Amino acid sequence: MKSLFSNGKFLAILAGIIAIVAVVTSIWLNPPSEIRAHALDQVRLNNLQHIEFSIRIYYDSHRALPVDLNAVQSENSGLSQANWHDPVTKQPFEYEITSETSYRLCASFARNSDKAEYGYGGQLRNHGAGRACFQYRVGKLE
Repeated sequence: MKSLFSNGKFLAILAGIIAIVAVVTSIWLNPPSEIRAHALDQVRLNNLQHIEFSIRIYYDSHRALPVDLNAVQSENSGLSQANWHDPVTKQPFEYEITSETSYRLCASFARNSDKAEYGYGGQLRNHGAGRACFQYRVGKLE
């Protein structure tokens, strides 16, 4: 009678079990829905930073903030409508002028940032799940 250990069947079974445990653990620790939510939030952050960059270009040209994001797009700054709309809901991000040289951009995020996350241009941004706003300033800093 052949031993289970003699022909490598045991090692193959053990390797299969280890592989299954590794896959299940990976899915449990990083569910696909969480990975997707994180990726979509990263797209939102990148889009907000792209909008911010385009608004700075607009301000440098006009010495005034645009009245809305359509004005920025018409300047041919490289800002496409896809960049100023949420990737899931397709609703535009909120843009609100708060003073002659400041404004805020708001978006709805799927999850809390674990820590400050990088957006476009390497700027760190913290956000909670749901609606979050970021304040920006243009012009000369004092």
